[in-house]
Amino acid sequence: MIAVYHLNAGSTGIEVRILAEAIRSARNLTWAATPAHADIFVLTGPIPLLLRPALSNVWRDFIADRAPLIALGRASIDGHPFGRGGLAELPEIQVAAKIDGDPPTVAAIQAGIVQALNARTAKH
Repeated sequence: MIAVYHLNAGSTGIEVRILAEAIRSARNLTWAATPAHADIFVLTGPIPLLLRPALSNVWRDFIADRAPLIALGRASIDGHPFGRGGLAELPEIQVAAKIDGDPPTVAAIQAGIVQALNARTAKH
């Protein structure tokens, strides 16, 4: 089982509901109880200005060397519809996959999680 931990950085909630459906309907995905139990992290939301330093610290201290990070939905990728934001404003954070869509599909989420984890495994 692949344990998924969700990081909400200002999401309106639609990506969260679709992520929950993607995990519920997949045989190989489950929720991680804590970040320490996660095999992969999924980020949603446009990452508001005041949240960026905290996310950068969490990335550096807890995620970067542990597990891949996926940007889920257009807002987390480039801040859409706000004109800017998302991980485009935080180039120091490395993303294993960007799952575009407003909102992304369940199938795209499931495939993106597996592909990102497989890519990381192949590198190590």
